[in-house]
Amino acid sequence: MASIELDIWRGEWGLASIDLECLKVLTYMKFIGVPVKVREASNPFFTPKGTLPVMRDGRTVLTNFEEVVSYLQSLHYSTDVHLNQKQAAEASAFTQYLHDKLYPAYQYAWWVDEKNYGELTRPAYAKALRIPFNFYYPSKYQSSAKAMVDALYGEYTDLKEIEKTIYNEAEKCLKTLSDRLGESEYFFGNRPSSFDATVFAYLAPLVKAPFPNATLASHVKAIANLSRFVARISQKNFRNVTDDYNRNSKKQSRGTQSEREAAQFPHETRNKLLAAVFAALAMTGYALANGMFQRLSGWSWQRTVLLNRLRIAKKHFIKINRLKEQAGLDGERT
Repeated sequence: MASIELDIWRGEWGLASIDLECLKVLTYMKFIGVPVKVREASNPFFTPKGTLPVMRDGRTVLTNFEEVVSYLQSLHYSTDVHLNQKQAAEASAFTQYLHDKLYPAYQYAWWVDEKNYGELTRPAYAKALRIPFNFYYPSKYQSSAKAMVDALYGEYTDLKEIEKTIYNEAEKCLKTLSDRLGESEYFFGNRPSSFDATVFAYLAPLVKAPFPNATLASHVKAIANLSRFVARISQKNFRNVTDDYNRNSKKQSRGTQSEREAAQFPHETRNKLLAAVFAALAMTGYALANGMFQRLSGWSWQRTVLLNRLRIAKKHFIKINRLKEQAGLDGERT
């Protein structure tokens, strides 16, 4: 096995990655302890499918969770060896159930809800991308999510009705997950499985991201054992990410209002002084320019009048000379 490399979308809000699929793969790799070099990609354009994550191991290039799990199992890295046949079948059924009921709601919350998209999703992905791809990919992913929602719920004409239906089905799914987890640490005993990685990838962004429209996120946060599930995995497997985020959040909130005002004072004073100087210069410049314009305008008008008078006098002078010359010629003839 060569050195495994994993390209993912960058993290935010205490998440190791803002992307569901990236978080699945990364969490699974944390569970099995495989050595991996993680890189935050800023452009998925040159990836095999134009998406992230991408796992590379020598010449092997994989682009989705199922491929990664299967490949790592072939290298004897697996978290599912403790599952019996019944548990494996149950995990497979639950995974499909999540995809059918929770995934549409997840996509709706991230990409279709205009408030969430405009204030959270698009800025987060645009921040992770380079120009000009930060203009292209967010709208592309939004279009894809809208097409999926339309295909699933095209019989509804009102978007609010679609939202209500999607979130109701998601809430039932979350309730089923909560009942299955109970008071256990993981879904199938005291050891994590690939299914736990999948569930965590769905729930962690909903718990941690600051959604403006938090309807779906509120459903997750209201279920205590699922919230604890997210917190446990975050602390055990992404403690450095969580600690860094908490530390930065405390630093930002530690300053008092007076400290912020004191920090702003020199800048505010400078800005006021600069504004006053600029206003004075502008007024002075305007006055000078206005006076100069008036003088130039007056001079220009006077010059025009003088030139016109000279032209008229010249015409009269020429006319008089012509008359004199004509009178002289007539005198000679007589």
